Amino acid sequence: MIKVIFFDNGGVLCEEGYTSGIKRYEQEFKIPDGEFYKIVHDHQGWKNYTLGLISQAEYFELCQQRSGGHHLDEKKFLDHIGQSIIPNFELIKYIKELSFNFDIGIISNNPKEMFEQTILKIGLGEAIKYKIISCYTHFRKPDKRMFQMALDQAGVKAEESVYVDDRPDRIDGAKELGMQIIIYKNSLSQFKNDLQEAINKN
Repeated sequence: MIKVIFFDNGGVLCEEGYTSGIKRYEQEFKIPDGEFYKIVHDHQGWKNYTLGLISQAEYFELCQQRSGGHHLDEKKFLDHIGQSIIPNFELIKYIKELSFNFDIGIISNNPKEMFEQTILKIGLGEAIKYKIISCYTHFRKPDKRMFQMALDQAGVKAEESVYVDDRPDRIDGAKELGMQIIIYKNSLSQFKNDLQEAINKN
């Protein structure tokens, strides 16, 4: 019997704002396409930030060092990220309905400040019972330990859970534990059908 449904954040609950925010920032400051992405993402500092191993200030300091003289406007960058987070309202409405019958959780790779910004925009509030986020766990998906923490928090067996993600490269740990997997393809009807199949298996 399915007792809990865990969702990924960006690409499922909302349109992920980080990558789109980078593009907006590049456009505003006329930075060649992809160059700012290298500054803020293509280094260990980003992973350490999402793992909660360094602060936001330390992350931006590392980005500034990599900028090659470009002044990094942290506020503008964060504003662009915030503006780029677009909640999946159709899915969110359905999750609120699901929360009457299932516990709901989030399993996601996010730095603290960006996750908190996103969770406010999503507006699921008390419907979300469990938040297993890399900045708090110090592990990143697809590490099996992330998913084991989720199961432990919810107090369920793997087969009593469903994990929903848009990226097949992030599900290995969940699959290894025996959680039921749904790959979200930006279609509510597809998700409803796949969820019903998962429920019927039990």
